[in-house]
Parts: sequence; structure tokens; C-alpha cells
Amino acid sequence: MTRLYDPTEGYITLDGVDLCQYDPAAYYKLFGIIFQDFGKYSETAAENIRFGDVDTAASDERIKEAGKRGNADAYISSLPLGYETPLTRVFDENGLELSGGQWQKLSIARAFYKKSDILILDEPTAALDPLAEADVYRRFEELSRGKIAVFVSHRLSSAVTASQIIVMEHGEIIERGTHEELMRLGGKYHLLFSTQASRYLET
Repeated sequence: MTRLYDPTEGYITLDGVDLCQYDPAAYYKLFGIIFQDFGKYSETAAENIRFGDVDTAASDERIKEAGKRGNADAYISSLPLGYETPLTRVFDENGLELSGGQWQKLSIARAFYKKSDILILDEPTAALDPLAEADVYRRFEELSRGKIAVFVSHRLSSAVTASQIIVMEHGEIIERGTHEELMRLGGKYHLLFSTQASRYLET
């Protein structure tokens, strides 16, 4: 979908046009992506956020705003040099190592920094605790407003508010609909959601 790879068979279209016919550089600009295995760059906290959009001039105000919206501003501001604190010790022996949750918030701030039309969220809260996860999803509603947003998740609590849920098994779409529709269907989604929910209720 993001054209990091071209299909080995079949094709994917955007507005009826095969993705392979689009200019890759222009096409990539459509996307803001938060991967589960997100980039950890040996640069300052500010640069890690700015890498979300390297084609526009850097703006300290815009970087800080993205940090706030990604819920990263509080911990970044507490670092020794704030947003100018070097991260990791690859190039700077005084660089700081962040926790997994802190890096994840930084990657979310990076997505806020980029003004994209299509947002891809690939297991974006895997390193966060439940309270932080709930806060992130509230922020995602703001981030995805007026955009196409695609969530990839095994935590089905995140799917409840989606306008359409697509359930895949062995590379095939087996169900699609809203949370309410799929629960009424009583199929695979109902089974998976009920199983996850029962584990929380039991504990």
C-alpha cells in the first residue's frame, strides 16, 4: 500500500491508477507512518521529530507542537538539553537512551509533524501501558481527522471506533464491517474480540 514493495502478482490502485505509474517521491509524500518497529535515530529529540518531514524548513514551534500532540513534550522538556538533547550513544557518549514507550511517543510526535493525507498505524501502541495507550488513541482521533487512517492491530480494543474493520486470515479477507456489525455476525471477529475481552474480565 505504501509502495515500499511492489506486488509480486496482481496490482494496487489509487483512484483507479496502478501505484507503479505514480512518481515514487510524490507518492511517498501522501503517507505518515508509525511502524511497530519505528526508527530510532542517533540525533537530537528535535531532529527525531523533524525527520517526519525533511522536505520543509525546520520549525522549532512546529516541532514542539508535534511533541505536545504526541504526548512526548513533558519528558522531552525534562531532558538535560530539552529538545536539543542527543539520543543514543552511537555518536555522542553523553547521549541518552530512551525507554521503549518514550521512543514510541517520539515516533507518534513525528507523525503529527508530517501533514500527510494517509496515515498508517502499524501496532503503534505495542510498547505502551494501557493508560498511555488509551491516551494515544484519543490523540489518533485528532491526528486522523479529515484523513484516511489505517490501523493494523491485534489489540481489538483499538478497532471499536473504526469506520470499517477488515479481518484477515491466511492472506484473505474473511470479514468486514463496523464493530457492531461484526459482533452481530458472530464470526471470527466476534470470537477474537470476546476472547480478548474475557481475559480482562477474568483478571
